[in-house]
Amino acid sequence: MVELVKAELDRSTPASAGDPGAQGACVKPTSSRSDLAGCPLVTIGLPVFNGAATLGAALETLVQQDYPNLQIIVSDNASTDGTLAICERFAQRDARIRLIRKPVNEGAVANFRTVLDAADSPYFMWAAADDYWYPRFISRLLPALENDPAAGVAMCAVDRRLPDGSVFDTIRFSGDKDPNGKGHLWLLSKILSGAKYNLFIYGLFRTTLLQRAMRYFPEVLGGDRQFICQMALACRFAYVDEILLTRTHQTKNAGAYLEEMARKGILRQQLLSLLTMVLRSNVIPWWRKLCLPAALLKYLAFGIRQKHSVNLNMIKNLARALYLSPRSFLALIAVFFAAGLVAWRLAVTGVVSTEWSLGALLFPGLLVAAVLLLRRWIIHSQKSVAREVFDNAQELRRRSDEMQKEMQKEMRYLSDTLLHPELVASREKGNLLSNHAVERVEKHSKVVAFVRNLEESRIREVYLQELFPGIEAQSVPIGAINELTGHANKTDMLYVTAVAKHVGAAKMFEFGTYMGRTTFHLAHNNPAGQVFTLNLPPEHDPRYAPYLGVLFKGREEEARITQVHSDSREFDTTPYRQQFDFVFVDGDHSYELVKNDTRKAFELLKPGGVIMWHDYAPKSDGLVRFFKEFSQDTPLFRIRSTCLLVYIDGVDVMKRELGSLPRSLELEYRQSNPYLVESLYHS
Repeated sequence: MVELVKAELDRSTPASAGDPGAQGACVKPTSSRSDLAGCPLVTIGLPVFNGAATLGAALETLVQQDYPNLQIIVSDNASTDGTLAICERFAQRDARIRLIRKPVNEGAVANFRTVLDAADSPYFMWAAADDYWYPRFISRLLPALENDPAAGVAMCAVDRRLPDGSVFDTIRFSGDKDPNGKGHLWLLSKILSGAKYNLFIYGLFRTTLLQRAMRYFPEVLGGDRQFICQMALACRFAYVDEILLTRTHQTKNAGAYLEEMARKGILRQQLLSLLTMVLRSNVIPWWRKLCLPAALLKYLAFGIRQKHSVNLNMIKNLARALYLSPRSFLALIAVFFAAGLVAWRLAVTGVVSTEWSLGALLFPGLLVAAVLLLRRWIIHSQKSVAREVFDNAQELRRRSDEMQKEMQKEMRYLSDTLLHPELVASREKGNLLSNHAVERVEKHSKVVAFVRNLEESRIREVYLQELFPGIEAQSVPIGAINELTGHANKTDMLYVTAVAKHVGAAKMFEFGTYMGRTTFHLAHNNPAGQVFTLNLPPEHDPRYAPYLGVLFKGREEEARITQVHSDSREFDTTPYRQQFDFVFVDGDHSYELVKNDTRKAFELLKPGGVIMWHDYAPKSDGLVRFFKEFSQDTPLFRIRSTCLLVYIDGVDVMKRELGSLPRSLELEYRQSNPYLVESLYHS
């Protein structure tokens, strides 16, 4: 589950200009304070305790919110694992994060109060260390809250997953559950009916209202539902019908809740807590408190259902086994119970004999049981046939999908190999080709081999903006495009320097200096950063010695560049281990040396850092073969239409939800033409 939203950061499409829910939202990331005049400050409160396993991924999705004017307050409740180190690392990386450290554990509710009390913004939301937010969570909820002055909290649909990442369910409040514009008693009734409105506690609140209401937070089992009852009587709810939040559903916690609920005296404590909260609350008008008796009765009924959920589930399972509804099953039991009482009464009063009363009760019972069992057998047989038909249809659909994928692959291979059919045919007949034609055929054969390797690797192809949302706003010197040399890797160098800047790399390492073009631009684009660059010693090949680092020599950036002269096979990483936020590997491209440089790149990388490799292309056969093997255990991203591979520490490549791309004619054309062969260079 830690990897879930890393793999799925934003599958929602951008709101159109006509979308009323998007009006008023500030969604363009910016660092200029003057541009934030129309964007009210939003505070995210993250109370944490021993959540190191999931905290990094949760924080990653919070800092990638596309709403520009926010602050994140993290309160560490005296954690004993690596939670504090993760918080400190993110706080150093992002100035919007403020860290509060507690010397002793004060309890969960006190920690929730801590982050709320520290907020000085108009809007506030709580976050949990094992949940994940889509980039547009705030920018979609804030307009819904601002457009309804009577609303005190806004929430979205919620995707709930198990810790292993599998889907548990999806919670939507649409249709007859839609709270938009609904009255307070309607909201209270829905909450007390058992609907999951307690999830609104992780919505976007008006801070002042929330701070006043939080004084009376019920510290009992199910306190979140009772707290939302208070909010329902104090304000209206706003709802956006989009999945913008993924919550981790802990089944063991749900089981523990039901066990605790079954304990003697718990329901009485809950009723007393609800009564006290509503009466003392200063955010609920006095006339709405008059509904308290009805609310207590409904909460009592809800609590009894939870308290006896095990028995109710047993009845449901028995009814389901006989293909009856629970009500029909209970009605049948009630009829037989009543008949048994009548028979017993008749036998006791002597109206009929005991044998006759037992027979009169037993014969219809056996008849009904036989009918029910026969009915169950017929329905079960029908369902088995239907299931078999469905399974066959699913198997046919699966085979059809596999065949379609194979056809797509073959179409792609055919489009590759038949691009120059006359050359291939001529070579097969008599090899009567010019040297130029032979080179073209061999070059294209490399491309085909490269595509096959790529498809057999665990390398996920993405666009840069999908992987790093907001990177298009980064400014990169045009010198990085390397125009004078005539190389085709203009996009690659722009992307490398932009990624290093986007992730805020303070310390960077480069394998392969040569003239120092990438070295210079990494230093130039990160004015506060340090760059270490490794290359063979000048005496190794005197022909190249005059060119090593020539593009940064004498520049002011040279003061922040450290040259390391060594064969990378002999380079000792011990003094540099886990010190670098960004590592760029662009040295020798043979299988063995790429393997060596990759292993050492991982030794240099800090937790949460980024590694990029260059020249993943048809010309680099050894490099391509290595990454086909390496990616089986460590999947990687490939930036489309480039020779770049990317590794992001802590990110599950295959599950990460990608950011959305702006709509364009080219993107629509590519989506409508799946057989379009991507252009490849460096082949």
